[in-house]
Amino acid sequence: MDVTWGASVNEVAWGGMIAIYLFLAGISGGAFLTASLTDLFSKNKFHSIIRSGAYVAPATIIIGLLLLVVDLGRPFTFWKLLLNVNFGSVMSIGVFIISIFSALSVVYAYLIWSSASVKKQAKLTSANAEVAAASSTQGIQALRKPVAAVGVLFSIGTATYTGFLLSAITTNHFWHTSFLGIESIPFLPILFLVSAVSTGLAATLIGALNCCDVTTYKKVDIALIILEIVLLSILYLSVKPIFFTGSMASLFWLGVVAVGLIIPLILSVYSLIKHHNFVAPVCTMVVIGGLCLRYFVVYTGQMFK
Repeated sequence: MDVTWGASVNEVAWGGMIAIYLFLAGISGGAFLTASLTDLFSKNKFHSIIRSGAYVAPATIIIGLLLLVVDLGRPFTFWKLLLNVNFGSVMSIGVFIISIFSALSVVYAYLIWSSASVKKQAKLTSANAEVAAASSTQGIQALRKPVAAVGVLFSIGTATYTGFLLSAITTNHFWHTSFLGIESIPFLPILFLVSAVSTGLAATLIGALNCCDVTTYKKVDIALIILEIVLLSILYLSVKPIFFTGSMASLFWLGVVAVGLIIPLILSVYSLIKHHNFVAPVCTMVVIGGLCLRYFVVYTGQMFK
């Protein structure tokens, strides 16, 4: 046992690789949610937003899963978790949800890519070729909306699972914190869901810079940032003060609160009032804050008992 700032520090079993995996899974779920909901309700608008979110989702979840498999120490046995689902195990259920989500995100990205390819080809060919190209993909494109709709459920499941994974460890007082004292409602899944949607939306907007008017998305992200501030305030009041001190204090107060929430909120509100474009710096800070949050939660939960 080590000592940091006079507090007992226990051995860290889950390190940075797990924190990054939780972060990437959250971004993936949030990006897919952004793309799919836009696709379902925007009436053929915001194509760049849809493409960006659709491509970010599979890329981040695949990288995250690769990191997780490597971190297990026995990567060649990972397939057993896919074939043997134990519905009494949070991790087993989570792997099942994420596996389906990963497949759906890849299929959805392909459908978006193939649709964009047909449109691009149509601009370069004759009208007859355009009709032929459209006919050849019409059948498969019929799957796009259903895949998006089903994917919404699994993207939410992926984003919340990362919180359930930690909350299931009942001996850890920080991870197992309940929401507003209601024992049946764990806190971290709610916090991680909001953070996932916020960081996923931010990553999607970074990938679609200068594409169109993103005022609506800015307002959504402002609401998400405010909600996350409220949730973190509730968490702060729900646990012992020691969890927000020590070696992780700077990461929380500077990385999560200042860089990830307060500064982006101020810049976002100012940009709406003055009609300035701060999308790139705001979204970058939101993503950095989301990564800092995962590091803070993973490490703090293991350091202080």
